Amino acid sequence: MNEKKRCAPEYPAIANKLKQEILNGTFNNKDKLFPSENSLAQKYNVSRATLRKALEILKNEGLIEKSQGKRVQITLSKLKRTSWNFSSFSEGLRAMHDEPYSRVDVNEIVQDKNNGEEFFHLKRTRGIKRGENIQYLTQEDSYVPLSLFPNINQHDFAKESLYEVMRKDYNIYPYKGVSRISAINANEKLASDFEVNLGQALVIAHQEITDLNDRLIEKVTITYAPELEIKLARDAGH
Repeated sequence: MNEKKRCAPEYPAIANKLKQEILNGTFNNKDKLFPSENSLAQKYNVSRATLRKALEILKNEGLIEKSQGKRVQITLSKLKRTSWNFSSFSEGLRAMHDEPYSRVDVNEIVQDKNNGEEFFHLKRTRGIKRGENIQYLTQEDSYVPLSLFPNINQHDFAKESLYEVMRKDYNIYPYKGVSRISAINANEKLASDFEVNLGQALVIAHQEITDLNDRLIEKVTITYAPELEIKLARDAGH
């Protein structure tokens, strides 16, 4: 006896398409309003009933909300993450199945005016990439001695992890961190990157990282977005 093949419902597939367009920033305009139900139903060639079921999935996932009598609005929330003070930012995000993103703001060789020692100065704004959207979580301003890491400036730190390069290319392991914590008020750049109000208080850490032989391998200042919970440790362990 032949049985009729049951077709899978359309609305989960439509929900996935809508979710991808949200994450890619297609609908993420200034007022974060979705197109009307009619236009979306026409776009995906489905009934309004099917579309509403798809929208219900997005609503349950916290991607959209709809008040009585109002248009659907995107509510793509910021992700909250935890970071250890001298763990690899990229490795930590990948372990949580997130895609790390780094924007290199400064990449230069500088010289200490007192003793002439050369340092690699690397400044990055770092975060999570979701589709075409970037959520910035830290701004890191690092100074690395070239005497221990010659030619480290030739790496592309928009794509590579600084600590991964230290370990793999130079066999030097970050081991101990000494931190001094303070607060600053967000300037225009930080307010824009972290999507906070101008002047909002932010946590900033001034750190000196040494290796197993107690050599200074990095001086770094890290400013943290409010969504990032910071856990500080003095020793990383072997």
